[in-house]
Amino acid sequence: MLKQITAPDHVIALSLDGTLTSEDIQEYNRIYEKKLQQHDQIGIYVDITTLDDMKVKALIDGARADMKLLRHLKQLNRCAYVSDKEWPKAAISLANRLLPTLEMKVFPSSQSEEALSWAAEKSEQPLDKSSAIRFLPTNKENVLAFEVDGVLSLNEMPSVTQKLEQFFNDHDTVRLLARMKNYGGFDPSILIHSNGLISMKIAAMKKVERYAIVGAPSWMCKLIETLNPVFPKVDMKTFTADHENDALVWLEAELVE
Repeated sequence: MLKQITAPDHVIALSLDGTLTSEDIQEYNRIYEKKLQQHDQIGIYVDITTLDDMKVKALIDGARADMKLLRHLKQLNRCAYVSDKEWPKAAISLANRLLPTLEMKVFPSSQSEEALSWAAEKSEQPLDKSSAIRFLPTNKENVLAFEVDGVLSLNEMPSVTQKLEQFFNDHDTVRLLARMKNYGGFDPSILIHSNGLISMKIAAMKKVERYAIVGAPSWMCKLIETLNPVFPKVDMKTFTADHENDALVWLEAELVE
């Protein structure tokens, strides 16, 4: 069951109790659409302390609602979740790494008032629009290397997509090197507007023989290890930043910077 909580008008404040249904998700849709029309900046507060379960249809509808909400990223400020369970902490920890432009935090039930106050605060943190991806020339035509430094923005996706498409179209088999210098996550609007990039990368992975990821943080290394079985024909390896030369030897290539 979904229930609204008294809060400042620019905050979507909800309490989820028992089993969440698709009707609850529809009510959630109505609430946030109204708030988005009324305010330039909104916060979100969700108390899931007593949430037990979600019906399958509600889970699907909820995911769709969240994707719609990301279309209005510029209006979203902070998302506070209240729970004494461990899984929300793990989920939000990963989300914060992937979506650094949106502030999210989990509070214990004993700090529900602090959570609501935090969600209501308005902050001014401009999104970094500088390019985060820099391609690195190599001595092999079928080896593509690139460096990631900062937050991936929607603005740079068209040029990145064009570069990748051209590279994969020109070769039957390829090898990749990704240097993770300072990965700051990505602008969530990429998920909405860059479906072509995602589908293109999945299709292109069929051409990849070896994929070396250098300097990835520990959480990313674990994620890569988990995803390895999804692409059984791709040999993916992670290397620490000080072993980039080993990665290049493995790819049988050199950088020509």
